[in-house]
Amino acid sequence: MILTFSNVGPPKSIVLRYYIRIMIGFLTVITLYSFVIIIIFFSMKYVVLNDRVILKCGWYKKIIMFSQIEKVAIENIKANLLADSYSPIKFPGYALGRVYTFDKGLVYMCATRVNKKILLIYLKNEEKVGITPKNIEEFKEFLLKKAASFQEEK
Repeated sequence: MILTFSNVGPPKSIVLRYYIRIMIGFLTVITLYSFVIIIIFFSMKYVVLNDRVILKCGWYKKIIMFSQIEKVAIENIKANLLADSYSPIKFPGYALGRVYTFDKGLVYMCATRVNKKILLIYLKNEEKVGITPKNIEEFKEFLLKKAASFQEEK
């Protein structure tokens, strides 16, 4: 007498429920990720006032006084996103909060790019801020003029 088992394993309904739960979880993660990206993208802005520039990226906010600007340069940086434990927000194409870089150390980022053509603002307290405005050259010149005017006032 030979016994054969053709229906070995869990019933199909259990397997189907398992796959449905995995897909719902995956779609939930993708939806939340997309929602956060949309919020950050549409809320990222640089507000210029008489004596300062305010960087707003999602829920991040950084105030830079023109009198504290030491140097402004457009640079390529090498961000170490895998070893970075300072910034809880890491999205492809976005850099928010403090990001550790190989060549510059810690840089406070409010940028839509991570590595190339970053407008780095060096502050007198040795802090560095990286941004990516649309008109990067014009914004650089503007910041340099404002910083120079505040240096002359002293």
